[in-house]
Amino acid sequence: MPQYGGFCAFGAAEGGKFDGNPLLWKTVDGKLYLNLNEEVQKMWQENISLHIEIADHNWPRIAGKPTGELDPQLPPKKLS
Repeated sequence: MPQYGGFCAFGAAEGGKFDGNPLLWKTVDGKLYLNLNEEVQKMWQENISLHIEIADHNWPRIAGKPTGELDPQLPPKKLS
């Protein structure tokens, strides 16, 4: 079962909910993490443990909120 309800792990670290792509994943300590796209996955992989720690902290606050009520920092301006 993916973490953060299947939403993007980096997005959860940024305080948002973005669709996780089932083709862009990584297993860490037996847990499955998805990312939005390849560019986001590269940013997430720069410091996986920190992003997981932040996302774990953010998730209880954002889990039950609709995406429209969140003001995350994603997607990055460079997304194409």
